[in-house]
Amino acid sequence: MSSDRHCLGVPNQCDYSRDLIARALDGQPTLESINRVQAELADCLPCVQILDVEVRFKVAMSQACRESAPAALQIRITETLQRVVLDDLDIQDF
Repeated sequence: MSSDRHCLGVPNQCDYSRDLIARALDGQPTLESINRVQAELADCLPCVQILDVEVRFKVAMSQACRESAPAALQIRITETLQRVVLDDLDIQDF
């Protein structure tokens, strides 16, 4: 971490904190990498909170992805997706 860069203290407006958080959570994050980023962002409570939310989300997603959907649900989802015509969707549909 370069000492000439630091968090600006503005949530979601600081490229430095976004970059730190993204790198810390890339792949399989370690407790060490998360603690290092927390220490780096310690002076900016909003950025520490964003890091916390991102960590919780990543953990929840990794736990949720361990279980597979029941076979009947997988078939229904596949059939539904096959009926969707992407050309008919507009950005406003989302």
